[in-house]
Amino acid sequence: MAEIFHYVLTASFYATITGLVIILIKGVLKNRLSAKWHYLIWIVMVLKLLIPFGPESAVSLFNTVPEVPRQNMSGIANQMEQRHEASWEAGNSLPYQPPAQQQAEAFKTAAMIESLLPYAWAAGAALTMLCLVFTCYSLHRKLRRGSPVQDERILHIFDVCKVKMGLDRSTDISLIIQDSVGTPSLFGLRSPKILLSPAVLNLSDKELEYILLHELAHYKRKDVPVNYLLLVLQTVHWFNPVIWYCFRRIRQDMEVATDELVLSVLESTEYKDYGRALLAALEGFAAPELAPKLLGMVDDRKNIERRINMIKMADFFKSRRRLALVIGLLCLAVLGPVLLTDGLAGRNPSSGFAGYNAEALFKYKTAYVGDNSRVVNLISNLPYAAQRRAVSLQTQSAPYGVTVDYDFSGVNLDIRQVEAALRDNAVIMFALIDNVDVITFNVKGADQPSAYQYQYSRDEVQKSYDNDLREYAKDINALETLLKSLAFRLHVYPEKYALIMSSTPGIRIAAEYRGSATKARYATESGTLLTWEVTTGKVSKNLSTIELPLDTPVYWSPVAPAGQLPADSQSQVTVTLLDAQGQRIDEKQVTIVYDGLMYYTVQPGMGMVIGEETLYLNQKPGDMDSAAGMAIKSRSYAYGAGETVTEGHIILDSEENNGTVKVYTIASIGIFGFENGIFTKVSGSGAIPTVMIFSKDENGAYSLLDYKEPQDGAGYVDSLKKMFPGKLQDRVLSSQGDYADLARQQEAQAAEYLKGIGRAAEVSAAHVARKLPDINVDASNKLFFGYNTKYDAFLNNCPYWLGTRERIENGVRYIYETSQDKTVDGYELIVFRKTREDGAVVEERRYKIAGSEPQLIENAEN
Repeated sequence: MAEIFHYVLTASFYATITGLVIILIKGVLKNRLSAKWHYLIWIVMVLKLLIPFGPESAVSLFNTVPEVPRQNMSGIANQMEQRHEASWEAGNSLPYQPPAQQQAEAFKTAAMIESLLPYAWAAGAALTMLCLVFTCYSLHRKLRRGSPVQDERILHIFDVCKVKMGLDRSTDISLIIQDSVGTPSLFGLRSPKILLSPAVLNLSDKELEYILLHELAHYKRKDVPVNYLLLVLQTVHWFNPVIWYCFRRIRQDMEVATDELVLSVLESTEYKDYGRALLAALEGFAAPELAPKLLGMVDDRKNIERRINMIKMADFFKSRRRLALVIGLLCLAVLGPVLLTDGLAGRNPSSGFAGYNAEALFKYKTAYVGDNSRVVNLISNLPYAAQRRAVSLQTQSAPYGVTVDYDFSGVNLDIRQVEAALRDNAVIMFALIDNVDVITFNVKGADQPSAYQYQYSRDEVQKSYDNDLREYAKDINALETLLKSLAFRLHVYPEKYALIMSSTPGIRIAAEYRGSATKARYATESGTLLTWEVTTGKVSKNLSTIELPLDTPVYWSPVAPAGQLPADSQSQVTVTLLDAQGQRIDEKQVTIVYDGLMYYTVQPGMGMVIGEETLYLNQKPGDMDSAAGMAIKSRSYAYGAGETVTEGHIILDSEENNGTVKVYTIASIGIFGFENGIFTKVSGSGAIPTVMIFSKDENGAYSLLDYKEPQDGAGYVDSLKKMFPGKLQDRVLSSQGDYADLARQQEAQAAEYLKGIGRAAEVSAAHVARKLPDINVDASNKLFFGYNTKYDAFLNNCPYWLGTRERIENGVRYIYETSQDKTVDGYELIVFRKTREDGAVVEERRYKIAGSEPQLIENAEN
C-alpha cells in the first residue's frame, strides 16, 4: 500500500507542476491557439498522471524540481536509532547528539500518522469511487422514467445532423426525453444517449439542430471515454485541488473544442444563430443534484462568455488553420521533452568503494538478524558504506531478512561494478549472520534510469560454495579464506554451451582479481583454448595452455585441434593467477560436464559468477587510442541491445599530469544487429564531444577514471565551454560534421565482426528501409504498440515492419519475422514468426485484421 501511495503522490506532484505550466502556456498564447489545440495540449498532463516517470533529459523541467522523497519518518527514526546503537557498540563518538525523549516520541507519533496516510488515501479514493458509481446508478434509474423520442420532426432533424457530422444514420445513439437533467447532455459508454428535456419540443428546428450537432460532436470526438478517464483520475487524486481545477479547465476546453467542430460543419452565416442557441440553452440550465459530470450543451455560465468569443473568432481560425496547426504541434513538441522526462542524475566521480577487512568484519559476527547493533555495524564496514541509507530488518518470522537502501546518485559507477560488490556483500552477510535467509539491496542511481533491486537468498548463494557459508566465519582464518576467494573471481558465460551456437566460439572464462596479479594462465587437458576479439571476430589458434593479461577472456571449446570431441563426460580448465615475476598467487578450476547429447554445462564453484552475458572486466589497454575506444564501448549499457558494439572516435588533444591523462575526443558508439538481412546500426549515438580522464600506471596501462559528455538542450554550449579549452571550442561546436567519419569506423569494425563469424552481409550505419504493414491504423497500433504487445516478449522482439530482425538469446541466433498475407476469406493477415538459423520454427502467431481489431488465429489455417 505504501508503494502505491508513493507512486500516486509522485504522479500527483509532477502532474501538478505540469498542469500549472500548461495553464501558464495557455495564458501566454491565448488566441494564438485554436480551441482544438487549447484542449489537446492537456494530454501532456494526463500522460504525466498516468506515467510520472520518463527518460532522463537535460531539458527536463524536473532537473530543477526535487523528487518526492521515499524515506519516511519511521525510516528516519529507525536509521537514527540504528546509527546511535551501532556507534555506541563500536565505541565511536556520534556526529550528532542523541534526541531527547520528547523528540523520540515526536518521531514515533509522526511515523504513526505517516503510516496511516496510505490507508486514508485509499479510503478517500474508495469513497469517491463509491459516490461516482452511486450517482451513475442513480441517474440510470431516473432515466428509466424517460421515454425515447417518437416525434418524427425531431427524428428527421437528428438524421440530418448525423449526416452533417459525418456519421452513419444507423449510428447507435438514442434520444431520450427526461426531466432529470436540465440541459441537453450526452451520457453512456456502451449505449450512448442524448438526454433532452421536455422544453426542447418547443424549440425551432434550427435551435434543435444546433443542440443535436453539439452532442454528436462530443460523440465523434470520443469525449465520453475521456470524461470517464478524468473521473477515474480525479478519484485517485481526490486530495489534490490543483488536479481538480485543471480537470475543470480541461472540460471547459473540451466544450469549446466541441463548438469548434460544430462550427466547422455550419455555414459562416449560422455562427450567430449557434451562439444564440447556446444562450437559449443557458436559460434553462439546471445541474442535476445527483449525477456524474455530463457532457452537455452548456457547462457553466462563466465559460459561456469564452465560448461566444470563440464563435466570433471562428472565421479567423479557419483562415489560419495551418498556422494554428503549426503552433499546436510546436507546443506539444516543446512540452513533451520538457514535462514528460525526468531530470538527470548527478555524475560526480566518486566510487566510495572500500575493500574488506577480516578483523573489522569478524567482530560483528552474530547469530541473529535481530541483533540490530551488530548487523548495522557489519553493513557499515562493507564496501559502499558511504552510499548506504536506510536499513530495515525482518525479524518477526521466517524467512528472516535484511534490506539495505543505497543511493549512488552523483557517483560515477558502472552498475555492473555495483552489482558485483553487492553480491560479495551478500555472501559475507550470509556467512556472518547465522539466521538470515534473504538479503535485499535497493539501489538508486549508478547511471540507471530507475531504481533497481537485487535480492539474494541463502539457498541460491550457497550453491556456489562447497561448505556451508557459516563455516567460513567460524574463525578469523576461515573468514580470510572466504574474502580471498571473493578477491579472485571467475566470470563464465554461457552456463550451457552447444556447438550449434554461432554467437560464441566456446565457453568464455575471464579471471578478475583485486590485488597485484598481472596475468592468468589457462590450461585444459581436453578440448582447446582460444581467444576471440568480439569486435573484429578474429580467433586465435587452438591451444591447450595460454597466458593472457588479467581480465582478458579465454574461450574453451570441446573440439580438439585434430577435430575430435573429448571422450570423457567431464572437462576441466585450470586458471592460475600469476604476479609480475610469473609466480603463482592462487588457482581455481572450472568444471564442464557434457550431457552426452548436445550441451556442455558449467558446474558452479566458489568465487565463480556464471551466466553474466556482459562482464565487468577491468581491462587496461596500453595505448591512448585503444583506451579511448574501450571507454566509449563501456557506455553501451545505456543504449539498446544488439549483436556487437562498435565505436568511432577522433582524438583532438590530450593533457598528462602526474599520472593522470585528460583526453579530448569526438566520440560515437554504435550497436549493430541484423535487420532485413543488413548488418546495421540498431542503436547508438551521433558525434558527441567527450572528455575522458585516465590514470596511467608505471607500465603505461590506462584505467578510466571519468567520462564526461556535454549537457543536452539549452545547456549544451555552456557545458562544452567548461569541458574543452578555448582552442578546441570552435572545433567541437561543429562536431556533427565528423559523424560520417565516425560511422565509417563503426562500419569497419562491424565488417570485421562479420568476417570473424564467417558471415557475408551488407554493413551500413544508416537506417534500413522499412515497409509498414498495410492495415487499419487502429489495428496496427493495437498489434504493434498496444499495452499487451509491449509486455509480450515474443511480439516485442518481432519487427513492427514487414521484414526480419535477428537476436542472439543464450548464445543461439534466432530470426524474428513479420509478414503480411491474406486469409482465405479475404481479410489481411499479419504473421509473426521466430525461427532458428536452420529454418526450424520456434514460435508463430497469426492475426486476422477484422476492421480495427486484430484477432489471434488459434490454428495454423488461414
